[in-house]
Amino acid sequence: MTVLAGRKKIRSDYTLTSLLRLVHSLAESEQIKSAVQDILDHIGHSYRGGKTMLDLVRFAIRQADTGNDPESSARLDDALGYATGRILNSELVDKYQLFDRMPNRNSGMFEQVMSAAHLAISSIFEEFLQQHPEAGVAEARDYFRRLAKASVQVVEDREAGIYRIHRFAEEDGIWLTETLLRRSTYEPLAASGRPAMGMPPESQAILARADAESILAGMQLCLRRRKLAEIRRVVEHPYSSESQIQKALTGAWWLFGGEYVGQSLRRRLTRGLELDLPLLRPDGVLYVVELKRAAVKVIERHRTSTIPTEEVHKGVAQVQNYLKLLDENRDTILSHDIDTRRATAVLIIGHPAFQDKFSEIQINETLRVYNSHLSRIEVITYKQLLDAAERALDLTDPSAPDLA
Repeated sequence: MTVLAGRKKIRSDYTLTSLLRLVHSLAESEQIKSAVQDILDHIGHSYRGGKTMLDLVRFAIRQADTGNDPESSARLDDALGYATGRILNSELVDKYQLFDRMPNRNSGMFEQVMSAAHLAISSIFEEFLQQHPEAGVAEARDYFRRLAKASVQVVEDREAGIYRIHRFAEEDGIWLTETLLRRSTYEPLAASGRPAMGMPPESQAILARADAESILAGMQLCLRRRKLAEIRRVVEHPYSSESQIQKALTGAWWLFGGEYVGQSLRRRLTRGLELDLPLLRPDGVLYVVELKRAAVKVIERHRTSTIPTEEVHKGVAQVQNYLKLLDENRDTILSHDIDTRRATAVLIIGHPAFQDKFSEIQINETLRVYNSHLSRIEVITYKQLLDAAERALDLTDPSAPDLA
């Protein structure tokens, strides 16, 4: 919904509400939370906006500045920018990972449009030359500029600080125009007519050997490297939720090492228990993977040393309850060919990138000491998991020399 305040439109919708709820959950003080809650109460279920909403947002920003919470202040400033048209819907959603969907939804559209644009430009250019056989490069360039003037004007207005509220479909077109004009780089074409992007050395080595087994292994390696890169992108995004991380990790059971044969298709093994990632060993024993957010603190200072934070202790207690339920319902679960009597678990939480007061070595050392006092549960960070998977992929690279 958009409402008029004087001559300027103000946007209030589900996206704005989602961002404000995120700000509320991450705010450091009750004073800031209260100010944000006032905005949410004003918006309500009917998405009320208006000048009153903008005043409430500006008041919340002042509260965040006074409370020395620059992150909340920056998020609220983005909310203000979105409400006044300074920030596009797609930019806000991608920046804060507001919805559980694949990120960068415009990337696929961009690739498709670029492919079609090359054909369209070629056709338009041929038609122009037929009508103006004497035209040169300058005339052709001016002709295309006139065709694009309407879309370009919107981008130029935004760069000049003139913002308008647009419908979602119009915002996609603005994003695409801005990408084509300001963010795109074009690679030269090779003699074959394809982009000269270059082939990775490992792929060249695999193709040189040209046996089916190496090619299949190389294809699997390439897919896993792409999957690992995508998981890193999601994990290292400061606003990725647990469900978004879980979605990225689903099916990537090979991240946890070669001792697992796959992921159980059954996540709800007993009443009141639904596991994030249930993995299976070759003998059918269950390995429970519990996922928490990456952007949380995992250690804190205690006197002269460091200890795990409350978030870690709560996560371990949650996994302990899971193992207790699995033990108590072992006979029922065994009918699914899953053995839970010797089940173990791992809690994956945090990332050194989100805790700059401590080094990665300090975080790993603190968790290693903590794990030494646990029996069936291990606590690791996402960086430990992904770095171990990266090393495993390097060791299984079929292009590497055969040391045997």
